[in-house]
Amino acid sequence: MDKDGKTTFNRIKGIKVYDAEGELFGHVDDIEINRSTMTPTHLVIHKGFFGEYFRINIRYIDKIREDKITLWISPIKNLIGATVTDSRGTDIGTVKHAVKGRDGKLEYVRVNVRIVKTRKEDHELNRYIVPMMPFEDMSLSLPSGPVEGESATTSVDLITQQITVRVNEIRDIHKDRIVLKRRKEEYLSEEK
Repeated sequence: MDKDGKTTFNRIKGIKVYDAEGELFGHVDDIEINRSTMTPTHLVIHKGFFGEYFRINIRYIDKIREDKITLWISPIKNLIGATVTDSRGTDIGTVKHAVKGRDGKLEYVRVNVRIVKTRKEDHELNRYIVPMMPFEDMSLSLPSGPVEGESATTSVDLITQQITVRVNEIRDIHKDRIVLKRRKEEYLSEEK
């Protein structure tokens, strides 16, 4: 780093990145820049031998030194309680657990979601993820009525359920939000 506190991409490319607990997170592979302001927004971190990449918002940088970058967070611990959104920005739920694999890297998160299940007698007709707000504050939009000749839905259940999201399904991590790569309906259908 220069005396004025500035540095260049060439100087930080390849530098090791450590979390707040001193654990190696990866090394800098690239920097993303906001095209309209021309300011850096994310570090692209290369993790592992097989070429995993992870985007870290530059707000998480605590210090940049000549030999390493230190983050002020421990990414896995700080995920608990984060809001999870799908690829369209729709809230899915909140992180209940973040689990490391044997190698110490984030493997998956368990997300608490609110589910509306419609049933006719004991047969489940459909299920929907709904926003994480008190049920009494929700107004539900259920599918249109039954086809002529069918009996109506006999019950609607409001439940909390956990879904598992693997790290390769995470597109971006912010301080209080995780953005996934797909739509919420796709994650719910995998949990059935």
